[in-house]
Amino acid sequence: MMKDYLRSLGIATAFLSSLSWADDPIILIPPLSQAPQLDGQVDAFWQAAPVQRVTLRPNSEFEAPDPVTEVLLRAGHFQGRVYFLLEWADAAEGRQHKPFVWDKARNKYVRGAQREDRLALQFRIAGDYQADWLASTGFTADIWHWKASRSDPLGLADDKWTKVSRDRLIRSSKVSQGQTHIYVLRQWDEGEPLYTTRRYRKYAGDIKPKYILNPELESGSTTDVKAASHWAQGRWVLELSRKLDTGHSDDARFELGQVVLGGLSVFNQSESEQHFISSTQRFHFLP
Repeated sequence: MMKDYLRSLGIATAFLSSLSWADDPIILIPPLSQAPQLDGQVDAFWQAAPVQRVTLRPNSEFEAPDPVTEVLLRAGHFQGRVYFLLEWADAAEGRQHKPFVWDKARNKYVRGAQREDRLALQFRIAGDYQADWLASTGFTADIWHWKASRSDPLGLADDKWTKVSRDRLIRSSKVSQGQTHIYVLRQWDEGEPLYTTRRYRKYAGDIKPKYILNPELESGSTTDVKAASHWAQGRWVLELSRKLDTGHSDDARFELGQVVLGGLSVFNQSESEQHFISSTQRFHFLP
């Protein structure tokens, strides 16, 4: 089986080397001979897969003390599931997000400065998808938003869908750059949310979590994207997996032979408006 896998990867690598990355960034997703083990490790199986480099840039003008300039990506599909392994440099592990920190002088909790590390994969569902959302005339996309604090302990990525429009949307956020304005509506997929928020009226410890994970999630569209991660020696390794076709209307559907527009973004312990994005990518599901 490994020989067949390596042969398919060899064909994929040859095809990859014939492409012009600058003109047409493409991510190949070849067939695999077996399902990778989701453990956040680059094991021997993944080491045999070709590495595809995705270049990132800041989404806006901000000073990043530790910029993320690229993500190394490996991918494949097996028996109706797609698998991604992603690696990127990060000097510090961010596993807390906006915790409440006790302020003795004020005798109350205040929001801490800690922010979690995050990575998001995006896949077009409909419309004019652009990884640079401000350049689009409008689209709907499937978002796999892995969060080191709010989703990873559950073995999941936060599965959402996003609608971007030039016209005002109910309950949307307005995003502006110069004279360009878009409206962004983010919604959880059908099912229970992965987490809720909590506040503390009295002292309960020097630092307390704001976000409380839901340990009893039932099956639903919010639990589609499985995840496993590992941080060590200034580097994240993240594995993501989902069915090619979940049967849910709020998910992108993948078919073999299909090319799906998408993108990738990384948040390095930052606020949502300060992150690094790829150019628009073409995810090619090889038959």
